[in-house]
Amino acid sequence: MTWGEEMEGEIKEALEIFVTTADKLLGNRIVAAYCYGSAAYDDFHRGYSDLDFFIVADTVLTEEDFRHFHELREVYKGSRNRYLAVLEGEIVPYSGIKSREGNVIYWGTTKDRFNRGYGLRGFSMRGLLEAGYLISGRDIRAEIPCPPEAEMLEQVESMIETIKKYAVRTDRDIHSVDWLFLISQSIYWLKTGKTTGKTHAARWVLENCRYPWKGLLGKAIELRLSPDLARNQSWQLWLEQLGEGIQLACASLEAEMQLLVRTEK
Repeated sequence: MTWGEEMEGEIKEALEIFVTTADKLLGNRIVAAYCYGSAAYDDFHRGYSDLDFFIVADTVLTEEDFRHFHELREVYKGSRNRYLAVLEGEIVPYSGIKSREGNVIYWGTTKDRFNRGYGLRGFSMRGLLEAGYLISGRDIRAEIPCPPEAEMLEQVESMIETIKKYAVRTDRDIHSVDWLFLISQSIYWLKTGKTTGKTHAARWVLENCRYPWKGLLGKAIELRLSPDLARNQSWQLWLEQLGEGIQLACASLEAEMQLLVRTEK
């Protein structure tokens, strides 16, 4: 993949700045550093997307390492660099790449943590293995276990239960539409066996499926591509009333999953 030519130059530059700094903090022990998620699918949209990373280091991560990365994250969050400010991901030990064990430094949307074992799995891990971009180091994806179908199905089942419980009502946050994109990505995988970016999955569903909530999906794509629309009151009201449509989409996903399970039996 000639990713450097396809990806916006500023994103590539930000990733390289971050990984160079991270490598220094880790004593030049990074084995491999990857970008995955929206940016790797050429689906990064400023004001909407996060910039996802996965770093593997040949060292035992310590509380002191976590403190250094916590300080770096604070600097980035206050940075004018719109890409460094939205970095999310994990730094994991090479020794635990197969077992998922060992100390892990985690950066999330609202907080960072010092964890035991890394959490990247399911759709995100499949995406890294299939479409991830190697920022630096050597490509070790052949050493990382690919999530089996059972794990993917379990993730879909868990998401369905989460949507039923927590997405009955939505607020005016632009990311209320994420449920529709996650549902679309799940349907895309159930029907094709592949993973893809949120926008592509949603467009595929629009073109290939007949669901009563497709109109909502079209508007969700419009909002993802133009996040500034979320400042308009009409769009805020639309976001606030998405709950019923999300539940309808969730029912379609559940039906597709049950159909797949019955077919495989």
